[in-house]
Amino acid sequence: MTDTYSSDSYSPRYAPENSFFLDDSRLFHRAGFAYGVVIAVTAAAADSRGVSFEVQQHDGRRAWLRVQIETDAIARLLFAPQPFTPPTASPMLVSGDLPGAAFDLTESARCYTITWAGRRLEIGKAPFTFSVFSADNAALFELETEQVAGDFVTPPLGLRLADHEDRPELQPFLSWRIHNDEQFFGLGEKFNKVEKSGTRATIWTWDTGGTNTTDLAYKSVPVLYSTRGWGLMLHTAYRSVWEVGNFSYTSGSTLSEAPTLDAFLFFGSTLKALIGVYTGLTGRLHMPPLWAFGVWMSRCAYENRAEVEAVLGRLRREHIPCDVVHLDPKWMQTHYYPLIGVDACDFVWQKDAWPDHRQMLANWRDQGFATCFWINPYLPENSPIYAEAESNGYLAKSTKGGLARLALGEPVGIVDFTNPAAKAWWKGKLRQLIDDGAAVFKPDYGDRVPEDALFFSGQTGCELHNLYLHLYAEAAFEAVQEARGESIVWRRAGYIGSQRYAGTWAGDTQVSWEAMRCCLRGGLSAGFTGEALWSHDIGGFVGPKPSEELYIRWAQWGLLSPFARFHGTTPREPWEYGDTALAVVRHYAQLRYSLIPYLQALAEETTRSGLPLMRHMKLEFPDEPGTQTIDDQYMLGPDLLVAPIFQAGTRARDVYIPAGTWLHWDDPDQRYEGGRYYRVPAPLEQIPVFVRAGASIPCFSTIPDHLKGPLPTIRYRNFSSHPIAE
Repeated sequence: MTDTYSSDSYSPRYAPENSFFLDDSRLFHRAGFAYGVVIAVTAAAADSRGVSFEVQQHDGRRAWLRVQIETDAIARLLFAPQPFTPPTASPMLVSGDLPGAAFDLTESARCYTITWAGRRLEIGKAPFTFSVFSADNAALFELETEQVAGDFVTPPLGLRLADHEDRPELQPFLSWRIHNDEQFFGLGEKFNKVEKSGTRATIWTWDTGGTNTTDLAYKSVPVLYSTRGWGLMLHTAYRSVWEVGNFSYTSGSTLSEAPTLDAFLFFGSTLKALIGVYTGLTGRLHMPPLWAFGVWMSRCAYENRAEVEAVLGRLRREHIPCDVVHLDPKWMQTHYYPLIGVDACDFVWQKDAWPDHRQMLANWRDQGFATCFWINPYLPENSPIYAEAESNGYLAKSTKGGLARLALGEPVGIVDFTNPAAKAWWKGKLRQLIDDGAAVFKPDYGDRVPEDALFFSGQTGCELHNLYLHLYAEAAFEAVQEARGESIVWRRAGYIGSQRYAGTWAGDTQVSWEAMRCCLRGGLSAGFTGEALWSHDIGGFVGPKPSEELYIRWAQWGLLSPFARFHGTTPREPWEYGDTALAVVRHYAQLRYSLIPYLQALAEETTRSGLPLMRHMKLEFPDEPGTQTIDDQYMLGPDLLVAPIFQAGTRARDVYIPAGTWLHWDDPDQRYEGGRYYRVPAPLEQIPVFVRAGASIPCFSTIPDHLKGPLPTIRYRNFSSHPIAE
C-alpha cells in the first residue's frame, strides 16, 4: 500500500459481504419478514402530558401508542409492544424536559380527537387512521392506509419481525401519505437531488471511501421536512431507512432498527419555521471565533515544517488572505494509513520533520495563522497510547469478548466517549496540543464503529454508531472551549445535535465536475438539518490533480461558501495551477474577506434561528414555482445569489433570478427583473454573483491579511444607489 491517499488506496479488497456500500433492500413485502400492522385502537387514557392508546395489530397482537404534546409545535410519538418511558436526557436534544402544551381529548364512535395550538389530530378506532389537520381543516400529515388487492402497499404503523440473527427482532415503521403538491427536504448531507421525492436513504453515517456520488454520507440525519408544514425526526441513533415516494410514489415510509419508535412530529408554516423548530429542539450554532471565517489552507498532507512555511510565506507575498493552516496525520511520528488501511492517532510528534514545534506554532501565530490539527479516535495497537487506554478501560469492548475492532476489522482501539473518565483523558491529550499552540482540531474518522462494539454506557454499536460521531466532536469542541473560551471544530461527520459544533466539511469528495455538483447538493441538503457553517475541499479530495479549469471553478464558489478550505491528496495552493488560477483565487479570497462582516452577521442570526448561511432556493423563495428543483445555484444569506459553473468549457450559464430586482455584483448597472431564467456570461475568471436590489451589504473597507488583529472599518455597500457609504 502506498504512503498516500489515492483512488486505489480506497479499493475494497474485501469479500463482497463486507462491502462498505449500504444495504438497499426495500422495506415492505420482503421474503423473510413478517409485518405486524396496527389496524385498530381498543382503548385510550389521557394524562397531563398526552394520551396513551392500546392498539391491535392485524395478527391479533396488542401494542402501545402514545401521543405526547411537548410544545405548541411538537408532538412526540412513542410506539412499542409494551409501554416505555423515553430518556429525559439525550445528547441529541438541548433538553429532554420539554414544557408541554395544553390539549383537549374528545371521543366519538369513530375516532379520538386531540386538539392543541389550533391543530386537530384524529386517530381512527377501526380501521386505524392517524391524521393531523390545520385550523382551516387542511390535511397536514396523514399515515397511509391505502390497500391494493387486500393488502397495505405501505402499512401505516407497525412492527417488522426479522428472522435474521444479526438484526434486531422487532423494527418499528410508519408510512405517511404524499399529496400532489408536497415536496420534501432533509435527511442530512445527502449528495443526490436536494428535494427528496422519489429517493431512498439509509441513515447510517459511514466512511464513504473517497466518494460523494452514492448514498454513503458522513452526516446522515433522520429528519425530513414537508412543504405542507410538518417535519418528522426519529429520536434514535440506530440505523433507519427512508423511502420518500420511492417504493410507492404516493407515500413515504421510514423503518428503524431501534426496538421502539420514538419520533418527534413537528409543525411550522414554512421550511424556515420547521428548521427553527428542529434546531430549537436539537441545538443551534455556537458562534465561532471570527478568524474561522477566513481561508483555511491544507494539503493531505504537508510533509514537514519547511514545506508549510514556504506556503505561508508565499500566501502573504501573493496577498492572498489566510487565517488557518491545517496539519494532517503526518505531524505524528507514525502515519498508519499505509500500514493498516486506516488512519490512527498516537499523539507523538515527528520531531525530525517538525523541529521545535512549540516555537514553530508561536511563529505561525505571530504571522496571523491559527493551526488546526488532525485527530482521530482510533488508537493503533502496539503503541504507548493504546496500552495506556487499554489499562485504564478507556476503549470500547466487543460483545464477542475482548476489545472492539473497526467495522472492517482494522486493528485499532476505539476511544469510549460514553465513559466520563475516558472522555476526560482524551480531552487531556488535546489540551497538551492546545498548550503547544493548537487553535482548532479536525476530528476525522469515527465512522467505522462496528455493530458488535460494547460501550461503557451499556450501549452497543448498533445503538451508538451514529451518535458516536456526535460525542467525539463534542469532546474536541469542549477541549478548546475550556482552554480558550472560544471554540470551533472542523469535523467530517455528525448526527442529530452536531450542528451546535461548527464547522463541518463534505468529506472525501471525488475530483470531477460531477462530484463537484454533488458536493453542492450535499451542502444544501445539510443546511436543512442545521449545518449552518458547511464547507468542502476546494478542488476535491481524492483522485488525480484537478485540471486548472476545474480547480478555478471549484475555488470560485468554495471561497463564497460559509467556510472555505483548500485541501486534497494533491497540492491545492493556487500557484500550483498557473497564473490565471493564482489571480482568480486572490480575487475571490479578497472578495470573501471583504464580506466577512456579512458572513459574521449571518452566523449570529443562525445562533437564533438555526438557518444555514448557504440556502437552497426553495428555502429562501418558497412560493416561486420550480425552485425546489434548482440545486446548481444557491443563496448566501438572504441577499446574495451565487451561480457556480459545473461544466468544463462553459463560459455562460442559465441562472434563475428570483422575483424582484437583482443586480450583478461585479457590475451593478446590470439589472435583472426576476421570476425567470437568464443566460448569463461566465468567463473563466468569473462566476455569476447577484445581489438583491435594496440590500445593504456590510463589508470591510480594506482587505486584511488575516482576522486576528485590528480590523478594517465596516462600510455598507448599498445596492439601491450603488455607492459605498459609511
